[in-house]
Amino acid sequence: MTKKIYQVDAFTDQPFAGNPAGVVPQAQGLREEDMALIAREMNLSETAFVFPGGEGYDFEVRFFTPTEEVDLCGHATIGTFSLLRDLGLLDPGKKDWVQKTRAGLLSLRFLEDGTVLMEQAPGKKVPKDLDPTRLAQALGLEEEDLGLKGYLDQAEVWSTGLEDMMVPLASVDLLKNMQVDMEALAAYSRDLDLVGAHVFSVDEDGEIWTRNLAPAVGIPEEAATGTSNGALGACLFNQGLATDGVLSFVARQGDWMGRPSRIQVQVKGQEVWVGGKAVKVLEGEIDI
Repeated sequence: MTKKIYQVDAFTDQPFAGNPAGVVPQAQGLREEDMALIAREMNLSETAFVFPGGEGYDFEVRFFTPTEEVDLCGHATIGTFSLLRDLGLLDPGKKDWVQKTRAGLLSLRFLEDGTVLMEQAPGKKVPKDLDPTRLAQALGLEEEDLGLKGYLDQAEVWSTGLEDMMVPLASVDLLKNMQVDMEALAAYSRDLDLVGAHVFSVDEDGEIWTRNLAPAVGIPEEAATGTSNGALGACLFNQGLATDGVLSFVARQGDWMGRPSRIQVQVKGQEVWVGGKAVKVLEGEIDI
């Protein structure tokens, strides 16, 4: 069996930036073990596999890291639907779509400028007993570095499809210069049954900067993370940071990896939307 496969840089409008994802746009006929092998071969943080739709949804999309299947992936979703549009596999007159994922049925929307917005599951705070000393040690920080005045006093676990620690830091310099012990963070994440840590801070201009660390699922760090920034939006909305009932920001991620990414986040009540653009950088065929 031969399948077309693509690599797409998501959350950017420039090639060789953003977060790369693999996409197999017509994955019917592939077994779960085939998808796992393809994702391992691509060796990207996630590879998406697209299947035909059914009642109530337009496509089913499954997401694999190099080591396991995950319920949802933001950057791979943005990359997938941008690619489907560019390949002519979407009705150009239709702006709203529904994808079936292991996190549920989620809506997508196209803006006139080419931005793809994806709905995430409603944000929820997950009760976990976090150990700030162990967390700080795993991140190569001191315990007093955790917390960001006016935003979030301590780390919390939030989810809009995947459970992550939202970890506030006192300054962007601390965020940039973290010396992470990946083995320690992976062990801590597994002990808590979490994907990883989404660490953030805010600069003097009020811009939000983030780093996403998920060594427990085979991703030491990635350049753009839709689900985690959506969860961060839900977390900050819960802190009362909305204006007129809406919290909107652009998360800056990946710059210190040489892959600058910009992730649009909007939260209104239980609605969480994350969006960005994407660029196709590679296409080919893979034999199974």
